[in-house]
Amino acid sequence: MRIGVISDTHVHSLEEISDEVIKILKETDLIIHCGDYTGIEVVYGLKKLKDFVGVYGNMDPPTIKKMLPAEKVIEIEGFKVGITHGYYLFGERKLREKFKDTDVTLSGHTHLCKYDLKGNVHYLNPGSATGKFPALYKSVGILEIEKEIKGEIIKIR
Repeated sequence: MRIGVISDTHVHSLEEISDEVIKILKETDLIIHCGDYTGIEVVYGLKKLKDFVGVYGNMDPPTIKKMLPAEKVIEIEGFKVGITHGYYLFGERKLREKFKDTDVTLSGHTHLCKYDLKGNVHYLNPGSATGKFPALYKSVGILEIEKEIKGEIIKIR
């Protein structure tokens, strides 16, 4: 399964997300958004685009917070995937504590893309899909989950 992971869009509609990002997402089987959509229309647009899973972020309005959870664990191809927006302080430590029984942990919040394998856990922060500050570019995370897990970051300048 090919999964497109985005976060921190901070826009009000899908039309504000670049065609290049949308093209990448359309080539996936599932879209996961790690919060800070800002506009409810982004959630609706992603749901129309592909199968969708999401959590809310700290900048999301009450309408999104009522619709989506703060954290979620899903299973894909027998692997557990933890999803959250992220944390202000001690972020990496809190992710390890909160999702200690997962194979993959997805988070956003920092707007800085990063993919790491620590021990047996894959950590992916897709950065900002719209390149909002402090990101230097737009970025999307890709997870390939079959019999093993592979992750990558696609940077869009």
